[in-house]
Amino acid sequence: MDRAVITRRCAVRILIAVTEDGQMLDAAFDREMRSVSVSEEDTSFVRLLVTTCLRRMGQADAVLAKLMKKPLPAKQSIVRAVLRLSVIQALFLETPAHAVVHTAVETVRSFRMSGMTGFVNGVLRALMRLEQPLADTGVSMNFPKWLYESWQRAYGSDRAAAIAEAMMAVPALDITVKENPSVWAEKWGSIVLPTGSVRVAGGSPTELEGFNTGIGWVQNAAASVPAQLFSDLSGKRVADLCAAPGGKTAQMAARGAEVTAFDISDKRLVRVRDNMKRLGFSERVTTVAADALTIPGREIFDAVLLDAPCSATGTLQRHPDLKWVRHPADIERLADLQRRLLCKAVELVKVGGEVVFATCSLQPEEGDAVVQAVAATGTVCVMPVPEKWASYRTEAGGIRFFPDQGYDGFYMCLLRKNTG
Repeated sequence: MDRAVITRRCAVRILIAVTEDGQMLDAAFDREMRSVSVSEEDTSFVRLLVTTCLRRMGQADAVLAKLMKKPLPAKQSIVRAVLRLSVIQALFLETPAHAVVHTAVETVRSFRMSGMTGFVNGVLRALMRLEQPLADTGVSMNFPKWLYESWQRAYGSDRAAAIAEAMMAVPALDITVKENPSVWAEKWGSIVLPTGSVRVAGGSPTELEGFNTGIGWVQNAAASVPAQLFSDLSGKRVADLCAAPGGKTAQMAARGAEVTAFDISDKRLVRVRDNMKRLGFSERVTTVAADALTIPGREIFDAVLLDAPCSATGTLQRHPDLKWVRHPADIERLADLQRRLLCKAVELVKVGGEVVFATCSLQPEEGDAVVQAVAATGTVCVMPVPEKWASYRTEAGGIRFFPDQGYDGFYMCLLRKNTG
């Protein structure tokens, strides 16, 4: 079978798994690519094609609606996926028109659907005749209506549009280094961000000088800020309640803390242990597989970090599959879990101790609303936002980063346990 057809078949199956079966992209991608023998270059192309399609699928569907008299029936999932991917190749990946049409037709044929090859050929040739195929489309189409409207209500139309536009770009690669970020930025030909992270041009981090010897770890710049909010951690007992993959655990260990890294999945903790070994922090970090809500004891830590499970709508730039599998009910369910986890974090910290609550969500229900609900019990108070981050301050005293500012969407807040 032709190489181009093999890669498109992989992309078709992965796209269907995500958009119609509700599977996560990484899992579907890994399973599919294990089933074929293709080059690293082809594997990277499949990832790029599917990810771009998930980012731009609303626009692709809008273009296809101009070209078809009526929508495809639900049972035509393969043809629908082929057409979506073909529109993405033609309009966003600059694939030559003849290659798009030929490969699409042969891909449909490879699925033993020869009866649909004429239809696919006709739709795509009509696409190539359009002078302005993206006219009357916009990036807001690439998000479920309920999600985009939630951003409009929370942040206004201009900010919602800026968020959507930012999420169409390929995400940056940020590295947190143990020390001397300016030195490593110079070595890598990169820049140091206000967070102290080093933003590199791209590629694999393992190709960077020093990375494999443990000088740093991959971590979005916004995700590096929660662990920075604590005051002095040297010699302190600190809990990281949802630790995997361990970026914040490493940050706190680097600051001299004795960290207990909890995670509900022992499999994910294997990655934490591997990362701590590579970074030289194994002696400062203890890993415990446990549901954070069931951790026994009271007031046993000097500080607690809770990067809580959330909808992750702030990370759609790097995880575009999430927007097609999330639903409004998920937000309410996750916000309730976050409130319970934050109450547990407060229970585990000593009086006067600090708690940092964080989520990688853009939804207000998973940010200030959670903090306000717990603070209303009188057990904690919200601490002032450091001057460095004053421009990111929310009305309720948290910190929020937005994708149009060059970061993942991220919320965080520093709390102190009351003495009374």
